[in-house]
Amino acid sequence: MKITPKILFALGLAINAAQAISNTGLANCGGLFLLHLSDKQFSAKSCSIRDSLTVDNFNVYGAFEHIAIQGRYTDHWHIKGLNKQNIVSAGFESHYKNVSLGVDVNSAPFVQASFSAYRQDSLFKASASIARGSLNFGTIRWIPEKENGIINTIAVDWESHIFYSKLSAESKIDNHYIDISLSYAKTSPHNPDKAYYVRDSANVIALSGGYGHAFKKSRLNVGYTFTDADITLYGIYHSEDSRKRFMYLPLDATMHLGFVHWDWERLRTHMEFMHAAGRLRSNPNRFFETLAPNRALPASVIKGLSFSFLQKAFRIDADLDASAILGGASYRWKLGSRYVFKSKVELDLFGASGEINIDKQIETTVMTSHRYEYEKTLRKLNSIGSVLSVDFEINKVDKNSPVIFALEYGFAQIIPFYIDYKDYNVDKPNESSTGNKTPGKPSSGSSGSNNHEAETKAPKDKAGSLDGNISSLIFRNGFATHLGISIRF
Repeated sequence: MKITPKILFALGLAINAAQAISNTGLANCGGLFLLHLSDKQFSAKSCSIRDSLTVDNFNVYGAFEHIAIQGRYTDHWHIKGLNKQNIVSAGFESHYKNVSLGVDVNSAPFVQASFSAYRQDSLFKASASIARGSLNFGTIRWIPEKENGIINTIAVDWESHIFYSKLSAESKIDNHYIDISLSYAKTSPHNPDKAYYVRDSANVIALSGGYGHAFKKSRLNVGYTFTDADITLYGIYHSEDSRKRFMYLPLDATMHLGFVHWDWERLRTHMEFMHAAGRLRSNPNRFFETLAPNRALPASVIKGLSFSFLQKAFRIDADLDASAILGGASYRWKLGSRYVFKSKVELDLFGASGEINIDKQIETTVMTSHRYEYEKTLRKLNSIGSVLSVDFEINKVDKNSPVIFALEYGFAQIIPFYIDYKDYNVDKPNESSTGNKTPGKPSSGSSGSNNHEAETKAPKDKAGSLDGNISSLIFRNGFATHLGISIRF
């Protein structure tokens, strides 16, 4: 997508819309370029316009957003993901003496309703929101490593049907601020009329708490969030009246997030930390393989493949552990009177580490015999670096006119100091496995003959690193930018 024409188009629409009916017109375009390596890539771009009208205690808005997210991953196979959408949104808020009501609707489709009750002195406020709808996560394409004309590209669509609810409470006592919230989300399995699709079933719960204190010239905020998720993903192949499951991924994950912010006049400091742990457990029952590629192929393709390939299935156990910390400071200043120039410079330091431990069992079935082959993989990533962000804003202020015009531009760049990526226990190419063969357990439906055997591979160590040196990682990896314009009456 060429971003420049879309930026100009969005800005023009925002100006016309703002002059026509609203007291606030906003437009913003931005892009994130996180990875650009030979085997990995991720980027995201978006453009949005928003128009709102406020009359007394009533506010109504409309918005349009175009997003495009793409990614690529290669590791003996090729996976590409693409999510490109145009989303139209509308909503309203109504504020009364002690209550507020709001409704948001978008074309996903997704609907959210919210209700708040509060005291005029801000001593206490309680809010509740409920939402239901669908989210389109895009299309994932599996591309064979060797294109031989037998196995074509498989395109899998992923659309999730979500129910979401949230309860929150806030309190202000003198200069103390306290807030807590409880969120719950679940997804319902859905079978669209498509050849390939991902069906999900998830339960996610999040508990958050925060505290703030306002001093004479500064303010301190601290907060913590715990999230627990139980997610199961199914890959389904649909042909006529038959549905075959070729992927089964039961995931359990927990995440801890915390932050400390301190604002003092023009200086703002912050620190955030994160720890996430995930578990994937294989199911030993028949037809619950983690991956069964033979069930993802049409009958016409199956006839052209070798018998041994069709009998392979994979069961995978994996443990993921990742931690990250980010801290830094920003400084803001402004110059001018009629044309006000505002700027902000922020410098952050980060450290991140993570590892994933994969235990893969490859099952090969030939007639009534089964062979089990085991592979163990441990991958570790450690990184230290900084993030430099710069924002500029120009406001035109005219005391004789109610119109306020603002133009904003900003960019951020990740500057890595140290990156270390290692891949352990991966067999080297063209090297036969070693180790003793031990009897394996017969699977369901087998005769339990002596032909069942398991083959264990001796672990190998292999060290690797991200492609390119530090200088080549800058700008192409970890660069973000945005351009915005607003008109306010």
